[in-house]
This record gives sequence, structure tokens and C-alpha cells, in this order.
Amino acid sequence: MAGGKHEARHAPRHSRPMLRVSLRNIAAHKLRLVLSVLAVVLGTAFVTGSLVFTSTLKSTFDGLLEQGTADLSAMIEPEDPRGAGVPFEVAERVLELPGVEAATPGVSGTVVLFNADGTPYQSGGAPSEGLAWVDPEHSVGDSSWIVDGRAPAGDDEVVLPTTVLESAGLAIGDTAQVYTTGQGMLDVRIVGSYASDTDIGGYVGVGFSEDRARALFTDGENASDVSVRAEPGVSQEQVRDTIAAEFPDYTVSTGDEVRERLSQQLSTLLDFVNYFFVAFGLIALLVGTFIIYNTFSMLVAQRLRELALLRAIGASRGQLTRSVMAEAAVTGLVGSAIGVVAGFGLAQLIFLVLEALDLGIPSGALSLTPMSVITPLVLGFVVTVFSAWAPARRAGRVAPVQGMRVGSVSTEAGGAWRTYVGVLAVVSGLALALIGTWHDTTRDGAITVGVGAAALIVGSFLVMPALAKPIAGGIGRVIGAPFGAVGKLAATNAGRNTRRTAATAFALTLGLTLVAAFGTLGATTKESVSGVIDQDINSELVIQGVASQGPPTPLPGGIQDRVASVEEVGDVAWLAFSFAQVAGEPQALAAAGGPLEEMIDATMVDGSLVPGPDSLVVSRTVARDRGWTVGASVPLVGPDGGESTLRVTGVYEDSQILGPFYTGMDVYERLVPENLRSTFIMLASAADGVGADEVLTAVTDELTDIPIAMVQSKQQYIDAQTGGIDQLLSIIYALLGLALVIAVLGIVNTLALSVIERRTEIGMLRAVGMQRSQIRRTINLESTQIAVFGALIGAAVGVYLGWAFVTVLADSGLTETTIPWGSIGIVLLSSAVVGVLASLWPAHRAAQTGPLEAIAD
Repeated sequence: MAGGKHEARHAPRHSRPMLRVSLRNIAAHKLRLVLSVLAVVLGTAFVTGSLVFTSTLKSTFDGLLEQGTADLSAMIEPEDPRGAGVPFEVAERVLELPGVEAATPGVSGTVVLFNADGTPYQSGGAPSEGLAWVDPEHSVGDSSWIVDGRAPAGDDEVVLPTTVLESAGLAIGDTAQVYTTGQGMLDVRIVGSYASDTDIGGYVGVGFSEDRARALFTDGENASDVSVRAEPGVSQEQVRDTIAAEFPDYTVSTGDEVRERLSQQLSTLLDFVNYFFVAFGLIALLVGTFIIYNTFSMLVAQRLRELALLRAIGASRGQLTRSVMAEAAVTGLVGSAIGVVAGFGLAQLIFLVLEALDLGIPSGALSLTPMSVITPLVLGFVVTVFSAWAPARRAGRVAPVQGMRVGSVSTEAGGAWRTYVGVLAVVSGLALALIGTWHDTTRDGAITVGVGAAALIVGSFLVMPALAKPIAGGIGRVIGAPFGAVGKLAATNAGRNTRRTAATAFALTLGLTLVAAFGTLGATTKESVSGVIDQDINSELVIQGVASQGPPTPLPGGIQDRVASVEEVGDVAWLAFSFAQVAGEPQALAAAGGPLEEMIDATMVDGSLVPGPDSLVVSRTVARDRGWTVGASVPLVGPDGGESTLRVTGVYEDSQILGPFYTGMDVYERLVPENLRSTFIMLASAADGVGADEVLTAVTDELTDIPIAMVQSKQQYIDAQTGGIDQLLSIIYALLGLALVIAVLGIVNTLALSVIERRTEIGMLRAVGMQRSQIRRTINLESTQIAVFGALIGAAVGVYLGWAFVTVLADSGLTETTIPWGSIGIVLLSSAVVGVLASLWPAHRAAQTGPLEAIAD
């Protein structure tokens, strides 16, 4: 009691010297500091880069939005955003109201511009649209002006953005081709180029004369909206109230309200991107946690005699603990600070790559926000200090007498309870994941599997020290067999400090768990989509528009007649597309034409797949959610405002091709104006005696004058649909690669510190005749067995969790459970290579150890 009070009373007096000891310890081991800091740097850099990237995007888009709507005082919109729109006469009448200076009807539509060489101009993610060119003095919103040439006047005249003109290889005076949904391919003459305050990389705005734009992109009577500019001195609220009183049937908002709405929509989109990237940064930090923990555990073990001597000369337990925590704090602060700086460089690199790929992403000065600096600093610091807490407590428990002992002391105490708790967590995780696959609802099943996954991962970490000796040692004996005594020595080293081996391997285990789980989910999704399409489609050909900026561009109405006229073609079926109000809600409306039942092998729940007069055929999910059965009446309002009452005549099992519901061509042609009609997809079969390749060639030749049409075989269509899954998986694998890089650095770190710790042992081996090459080989084999051990555990856990999540998502269409054994096998083999590469530098350092020098130490 008295001793404890005396120790506590004198502790503050020694705090400052102990801090100096900590700082000098760091300064004396710069290499060790660098190795410790690297894991923190990579994790915080990714978090910083993600936050800076999204905040920069938002500030840039907000700036463009502010410029584009600078003089917008009010906007008139239809109550139904997918209805007919706002009549042009409303814009004319608005100009007569007091306080209104200008009013611009919104007229635009999807177009595809063709380069000088006849290929579609790729706008990346930016819009590609045709619009009505309005004189800047009378336009509201984006301020654009003619840079060269003149404004369009005739029906075949257009203006293009200056940047697009150069990129497409076109010039003023040239004839170009522009594809429009309503009237197909148009030959136009370029009469001018323009610039804008809100230029976005990749944006294509083809400016037509007002009359021509209205004929191409509207029903001739309605605009999408009307933008209004107030006279000087008139507030936005005043002009809004004036317009709303005159036109009560429309929604009228102030310019600020429009800006706020658009900004909020943008924030929602960017939040998803932010969460996606930050999630991988946190995974990287989580992996780094185990490396930092391992590093400080080894540092405490190596400095055992030093710490014991400090205890012997009067340092308290708390002071030793705080000294190690001080080193961790310095490591965390330095690593986080470097990571923040590196994160800004990473964000700039992302923008450079996006700009080089011409993906239509605007770039600006990097946005420095408190969140993008403080968050990664705090995260890196907290993670490092938390990781060092357990080793620091062990340092505080060092007894003075341990300073008299020679050699390292094992830190394996407490292994039994870890193993018991780990086994319990593993069994619970396996059981919960299995129980989750039995749930009736996807949500409950996913939550249960998620809890099981967390328990299984934590349990794996706790139980891996117990597995290190039998499994890692067994792996070591197998891969070390050809190397004789050197191989046996390397295999034995895995069991000397099983907790260290497990902590080093677990960083790789966590990365491989995620890779295997995402791989299983991706492979299953790809196989399920491929299987569903292959089963649904009975035709040899699938025809869609090219994807110049995302989804396929709609094909011109009537194209099916041209395909049907090809001699090598048998039957042709198609789905037309428009927007309408179905049962009072704005919906995308499809309409089926041709012998659909011959081309699509859909499973009927009730009724007929073929739509009759004034009928609606719906999917099982839609019928269940809306309570529709065969015979139910469904009100429909077309884009021209025409009304019909449809009767449900069929319910089919969910189909990727057919979508949620469709009607017949009789309804479509009656309610959709001709210039707003488009074909979304066509299916064509080969005539009797005609091969698949022959009909593909014939239809491709027939549609050469419509380069927007993409003619594909069924397999080519399947490959195109599943290609997006491959791209997403590639992005995920690349991001998970960051965690794997940190895991590799963890192996390098562990081996390098292990070499320092075993300096005397290595010197003795050199003294009794072991050659440098044998020392290097020993370290190589140790590293390889650690990497393969971690990869095997990670692959096993990842495959099981991937299977569980896929089974839970069976109701969402993931019916073909597919485990990518080939990819997992490649990763396992790669882990062995990674082990060798990670050991090169530590092995080289070990081989340089001099026998006499090491023994003297």
C-alpha cells in the first residue's frame, strides 16, 4: 500500500525523463519507425483521398450549378415530372406578367453525335443532348455565347461546344451526323461553336434552332419546364407568387429552391461514392491495426531487458506503459500527417486519371475541408494508440528481475482463454451464417449472416495462434521439404511465437476473406444473369442502341420493319419504350410487338404473355406488391395526356428482358406521339435454313446507315450484360488490393523486426557453418508459410461467407451459386509468391549478420 502510494507520488517527477527516453528510442530506431508508420500512412491516405475527392467534386458541381442558375429567379414545372410537361403558351403568357424579364422553355432530348470518321462520339458520363439554341440575352440559366461562326437558323444547322468540335475532328462548315430518338439519323451543317460558363468535360450540347428543336424533342405543344428571370428589383419570392397565382396547376419554385434541390440530389449521389471509397480505407486501417499491434508486441519483447532495467532504477509500471503509448502516439500522428498529405496527392491522381479517360467528370482546385483533414488524423491516431494498448500494458508488467535474464522471453501467456473464446466465436459465426440462409426474408437473413460474419472473423483472429503451429508448421514442412535442414528450421520457427505468426498472417487473412467473399458474390451474379438471359431469349439476334453515356440509346421507331424485311430473318419481336402514369404513378412504360411468345421463354403464373387490346401484362413481383391479379383494372395516362383503362391479362415470373410490365402496341401507338416513340430492344430469329452468323451479317449490313444500332448474337449480348459485373469486381479487387499491400508490408515489418530480435541466434548459426544463402532461404520459407497460412484461412472463411450471402440473396435472382475456384487458386499461389517477395529485404539484412558481431551483442 505504502509502496504503491510512494510510486504514484513520484510518478510525475519522472514523466518528463520517460518522455525523453521514448523520443530518443524512436530517434535511435528510424527504420523501425518507418516500418511502423507505413501501415498508418496507407490507410489514412485512402480515407483522406476519398474525402478530398468527393468534397472537391461537390464543390465543383456546386460552383457549376451556381453559375448555371445564377439568373434563375423561378421555375415552372408540371406536377407530374413525367407527364406532358408545360405548354409553350405558358412561357408566352409568363412574359406578360409584372416583374418578369425573360422566360425560356426547356427543350432538350437525347442525341448521339458522330465523329468525322463516322464513329459515335463518346461523352463518358457527361450528358449528350440536343437543345434549343436561345440568344444569350433572352436565355435564362446557363450563359452560353457564340465563339466562332453564328447561331443556327435553318432546320439543318447546328452549333457545337468548342471542345467537342475539336475532339470530334469537325470544323465550322462541315457536315456532321446526329442521331435523334424521334427521327433517327440527321445530316446537319455546323455553323458555329460556343462556350459556356458551365463547361463540363465530355458534355455534348448540339444546339438547333428553336423551331427545329421543338419538332425533334417535344410533342410540339409542351416544354419540359419554363425558366424565368425576374426584372431588377423584383425578388424571387415575388415573381414565384405572381406566377403561382396565375398558373395554380403547375409547381412553381424559386431559383434558390431549385438550386437547393439539385445540390441535395448531388450530395446524396456523392455520399454513396464517399461511403464506398471510405469503406475500403477503413478496411485498410483495420488490416493496419493488426500490423501495428504485431509491431509493438515485438518491440516490447525486444526491449524486455531495457524495460526491466528502467523498472530497476525506479520507473513505475504506469510510466513504462505511458512510454510505449507515447511512441504509439508519435507513430500515429506522424503516419496520419503523412497519410493526409499523401491523400491529397491520391485525390489529384484520381482526377488526372478521370480526365485522361475523358469520363465527363469536372475537375477543379482540391477542396480542403476540416472533415478531410481532421477525420483521417483522428482515425490514424486512435487506431495506432488502440493497437498499441495491449503491448503497452505488457510492458508495464515487466518485472525488474527480467533484466538479468539472457535471451528473449515468450509472450505467449494467456493463449488458452483466447483459444476457447475463439473456438466459441467461430462455431457461433458458422451457425449464425447458416441460420441466416434459412430466414424467410432477405433483410433478416442478411443481418443474421452479417452478425455471423463478424463473429467468424473475430473468432478466426483469436483461434489462429492455436492453428499456427499445426497448420503453418505443416505448410512449412511441405514447402521446406526440398531444402532439407533449412526447410525444417524454417518450419520450426512458425511455432516459436504463434501469436506473432497469427497476427502477421491475419492481415492477409482479412484481405483474402473479402476477396473470396466478393469473388463468390460476383461470380454468382454473373452466372445467374448469364443463365437467366440464356434461358429467357430464344432468338439468334439482340439489337440495341449503343451506350454513349450510360444506358443504351433508344432506337428509332419503325426500325423493326426494316429488320423484318431482311431475307435471312424469320420473326422479329420488340419492346418499345416511353414514360407514362400507371395507376397514378410516373413509370417507364414498355410495349411489346411481334411474336413475343416465340422469342422469350417466360414462365407464366397466370394468363397470357401476349398482350391483347387495352391490356397490361405484369411481373409476379409487381402483381404481388400492388395487389394486381388477372382481370384487375389499371388506369394509364400517356405522355400526351391521353387516358386509358387497361386490364391485367397476364402475370409472368420476373424477367430481366421484359421488366416490370408492358402493354400492347395498340395502346402505345394511341397514347405516344410519333416523335416520342422509340424502340428499346429487338429480338430477331433466323429464317429456316439460315445460320446464326449469316443472319448476324445480313442484319448488320442492312443497318449500316444507322450506326447507332448495335447488332449482337445472343452470346455477345450476354457478354455485354455481364461485362459490367466484371468491371465492378475489378474496381473492388483493386481497392481491396490496398489491404493486401498493407498485409504484405506487415510481413516485411514482422520479418525485419524478427531478424533484429534473432540477431544473436542468426550469428550463432553463421558461426556453426550456415551460409548466407541458407540464411536467406530460411527467411524466404518462413515468409512463404506465413503468407500461405493466412491466405488459406482467409479463402476458407471468405468462400463460406460468400456462399451464405449468395444463398440469402436467392430471392433477388442469384440462383446459380458459383464459387470462383480458379481465381481463388491463383490467389493462393500468388500468396506464396508474395511471401517470397516480402522476405527479400529482411532476408538480405539477415544474411549480412556477422557471426562475431552478433554473438558479442
